Amino acid sequence: MMKLVARYVLSAASLIFVLPGATTAQIEGRLYLDKTNYLVGEPIFLNFELTNKGHEPIVFLSGSSYSSCGGYKIDVSTGPPLPNQSCLDGVAVSCIAGVWALAPGEIRKDKILVNFAHDLTRPGHYIVHASRTLAKIKIEAEFEILVAIGNDEALVPMFQPFLADLSSKIEERQIEAARVIGSLAPAFLEATIVSMVDSPVTRPYALIGLRHLNTARSRQRLAKIVQDTSGYSYDKEQAIKYLSEMGDTKYFPLLLDEAKKWEPNQARDYVLAAGRLGGQAAMPYVVSLLGSSEPFSRGNALMALPETGSRQAVPLLIEALKDPDTNLGRLASLGLIQLTHRSPFENGRIWGGSPSGEYPDWTRWWSIHGSDAAIYKASQCGSVEPLK
Repeated sequence: MMKLVARYVLSAASLIFVLPGATTAQIEGRLYLDKTNYLVGEPIFLNFELTNKGHEPIVFLSGSSYSSCGGYKIDVSTGPPLPNQSCLDGVAVSCIAGVWALAPGEIRKDKILVNFAHDLTRPGHYIVHASRTLAKIKIEAEFEILVAIGNDEALVPMFQPFLADLSSKIEERQIEAARVIGSLAPAFLEATIVSMVDSPVTRPYALIGLRHLNTARSRQRLAKIVQDTSGYSYDKEQAIKYLSEMGDTKYFPLLLDEAKKWEPNQARDYVLAAGRLGGQAAMPYVVSLLGSSEPFSRGNALMALPETGSRQAVPLLIEALKDPDTNLGRLASLGLIQLTHRSPFENGRIWGGSPSGEYPDWTRWWSIHGSDAAIYKASQCGSVEPLK
């Protein structure tokens, strides 16, 4: 069965430091879910307990549970993962560590919202494989859960505690409440999500919620952020990204204008967003960048071509394989794989040697299959097959 969502992979390298004298025998960890049956749209938390079974205190350095320093790795699927995915996992980020101190016999608890990085909006059976790595020990668990169709009557009471926490004087509780509401974005809380934009504490999750809602009102609110913000801001950048993913081409002129404002070395994400939302309509602008003498502009174009999901992009990328700048040639190679879910490399790998060496194989394949080969959008992740 096809995997529904991309993996949420968190690195555990250099994760936690245990003071000298402490042994792994002192530490006992446990991962568990609250239950096995859930409703579509219900928060699903993975719980973690760490117990100091020894007679000496232990001090840990650990990052946020939602960062790459948290040590969690969570996979959610309905079956085995696809080989050679056309969509790549995220990149590692730097860490800001905090301190955990456990007295003898003390239990430290933590939890992470599974729905934050995984799509469980379809009813059915899911397999959740979870692990957390702490220095020399690794705690693993696997769960099978059933997600059933729910209704607002059942869901509304589940969200009442989080609504109350939005007004908490404790910022951490506000953040977690906003994370839950924004990640799940129930339609009956649309007004709440829109109002969350007004607070710097809850705004990041409000933007996520607007993206998930994908209603006329939510798109208008994201567009207003773009229109009202001159220059750069992280919120504006995220609003542009989310608008590009929501499919309402009414906002393509807004994103195109934004892409044209920036210098080539700063414009990448805006050009990609315009290509993603505009599709074929964005091709004239993207092709104009491809003809530029400025390397950043050509690079932006080569990354934007596959975002358009346009068949017209394939021969342009094939020609770009011969670019004297091998970095640009590699961008073209990756773009071809993203658009076609085909690879000229052995066993469908997505990395190879010299891009110019791929040119004959791609040219031959396109001359045979160019009129009927499937072309995929950036959001359509799938297994990469060998180029034949």
